[in-house]
Amino acid sequence: MFKIVEPQWWVNILKSLFVWMQTSVFWSHWIPVLADVFVFTYPVYLWFLYIYGMAKKKIYYKIAALYVLAGTALSLVVNVGIQFFVDKIRPNVFLWLTDLKHETILNKFMPTSSFPSDHAAVTMGIAMMSLFRGIKHNDKKFLRFGGILIVFSLITSFARVTSGVHWPTDIIAGSFVWIFVSLFIMRKPIYTFGTWIAERIGKII
Repeated sequence: MFKIVEPQWWVNILKSLFVWMQTSVFWSHWIPVLADVFVFTYPVYLWFLYIYGMAKKKIYYKIAALYVLAGTALSLVVNVGIQFFVDKIRPNVFLWLTDLKHETILNKFMPTSSFPSDHAAVTMGIAMMSLFRGIKHNDKKFLRFGGILIVFSLITSFARVTSGVHWPTDIIAGSFVWIFVSLFIMRKPIYTFGTWIAERIGKII
């Protein structure tokens, strides 16, 4: 297993952000919440897309929901696979920043290794898959969805660093995962095959 240590200048940035958060009662309450809360919106988004497709009898939206889900799931699988080979202590443990009053919502369910960030891979994966869908089909709705979800992802990533559950390089690495997966899954042969499978599933369910 590879052990990774955060560069000192990133450590200093994280410390500064954490201190800034602690100076405000408002931010010390809400930033740990923002570190996780948007994650719960993504299943709602995918269910909405799929149910909307069912209600309107438009398989296009059902295929979109399944394709975004597949890309996101692949990002998570790649991320978890990397975590099996990398050992990196979370900043709140390494820097003794643990504060039970300001825990993130999902703090108790976090894996031991912080590298790379599952939240960054999943949230940005859903956002970019939606954005790419809009670009590929010239669909303004998905362009808007993607833009909104990118903002959610950036807020989540910032909050996770500021609350001390991730190092900045964890977020960067998680972002590289979704870049790799998105580029892979949007390649024409993969995209065509994936769309064909999603269409079959959409017709059955």
